Amino acid sequence: MRIEQVSKNIKYSTITYVLKLTLQFVVRLVFVRSLPIEYLGINGLFTNLLAMLSLAELGVGPAIVYSLYKPLAEKDTETVKALMWLFQKAYSGIGIFIIVAGICVLPWLDWFIKGNAVTDIHWFYVIFLLNTGVSYFYSYKRNLLIADQKQYINSIYQSGGQIVLAVLQIIALLVYPSYWLYIVLMLLVTVCENFAVAKKADQVYQFLQDKVVKKLDIGIKNTIIKNVKAMIAHKIGGMAVFSTSNLILSKFVGLTAVGLYSNYYLVINAINSFASQFFASVTASIGNLLALESADKKNKIFQVTEFTVAWQAMIVSCGFYVLLNQLIELWLGERFLFDAIIVNWLIVNFYLMYMRKAVNTFKDASGLYWNDRYKPLAEAVINLVASVYLTIHYGVIGVIWGGIISTLLTCFWVEPYVLFRNSIEIKLKDYFKDYFKYAVVTLLTAVFSKWLYNKLFSEVTVINFILGVILCLIISNSVWISVFRKREEMAYLRNIAREKFGMRFL
Repeated sequence: MRIEQVSKNIKYSTITYVLKLTLQFVVRLVFVRSLPIEYLGINGLFTNLLAMLSLAELGVGPAIVYSLYKPLAEKDTETVKALMWLFQKAYSGIGIFIIVAGICVLPWLDWFIKGNAVTDIHWFYVIFLLNTGVSYFYSYKRNLLIADQKQYINSIYQSGGQIVLAVLQIIALLVYPSYWLYIVLMLLVTVCENFAVAKKADQVYQFLQDKVVKKLDIGIKNTIIKNVKAMIAHKIGGMAVFSTSNLILSKFVGLTAVGLYSNYYLVINAINSFASQFFASVTASIGNLLALESADKKNKIFQVTEFTVAWQAMIVSCGFYVLLNQLIELWLGERFLFDAIIVNWLIVNFYLMYMRKAVNTFKDASGLYWNDRYKPLAEAVINLVASVYLTIHYGVIGVIWGGIISTLLTCFWVEPYVLFRNSIEIKLKDYFKDYFKYAVVTLLTAVFSKWLYNKLFSEVTVINFILGVILCLIISNSVWISVFRKREEMAYLRNIAREKFGMRFL
């Protein structure tokens, strides 16, 4: 049952995400040809700024989702109702707080921007603020679907809303290129999509309509409070690392740099978001596995997951190293390119971030928020200090270096240490031994792929790009399968591929 749910979640997530992603790239192309690049910088700036305000969420969502795993598995609807009532109260308060706090930021908005601000920028910010705040009033119900291994339903509605938004924004930019219309459409679709998901959750879980809700068990409540306290630190750390790059660039370099950076971020985040959809699809199933299965089974599934993550990271990193700048040039034009050295460091940062996904998926499914509560605070301080200092002295590349430094000094070793000490019974040295094997194979394969591509192709054309994608896929997969063909993880994946998909080439 667990594998079937995972397969269904992955299938729907993949289909809807590919459609959404394709349209996002078209939207960005039409955007940069219809409006000045400073407006693109506004998008990136406000996204980061409002992510900081979303700290008000304080990790309530993940903490309650974790508490839903057990009652859902045991069909304990009364406890589920009590948890969802708590969810509703918490998220309504958070939404109101974000809107009020966001309005208080308005007088200082210009401080975050180097150079001349765009006309009406304060009103643009208000629209972005409402878009963030109102999403909390209904979105808590989507977390019940996710916790119950029904991520595919959430994917259909979420990606469906984004697809509708992309189509409307493309039409709007072509017919009447106005940034006002562009962001108002964003707000309207957000409201409609969250309302639709809430209604669907009510249909799937009709007991949510029952107004009689029992008092939440004190043990569950204490666990949630403990995890929320720990998640406060995690939210701060996540905000400092993932939601300050555009703020730092806007303050010390300018909105144009934010616009250029956001194009690369869109491409890289497309892969990260797709992977996040995948791991969101399996996290609930892993939570179920951790609650019911033996230690040996848990260890085996973790090792297979880590192996799969490393394989994915290799394929994407090789592709980025060879083709990322070619993609940007073909998509938007040569004037939107970064120097190769900046792109290479972006890829290093991507690899380090992506390789954390297996550990973090199991850590989240284990509910280990309290155990590494100080790590994100250290990560946040290191990232902010390093990023600001290095950006002032070295420009755009400094903000990337700051992220890499903070990751290596904290997340790189703390996250696996916490997981292996409290949930998965694997030695830390064995984990790092495999990690470095994967990294070396990835580096050598990327260098070889780049050398061969440059030998075969000299011009940046669509045909050469497509051939480059095929080349990178063939080389990276061939190398990986050849080098690791005798691993137990490969045998496990081979069996799944044969049994579930009829694939016999691994």
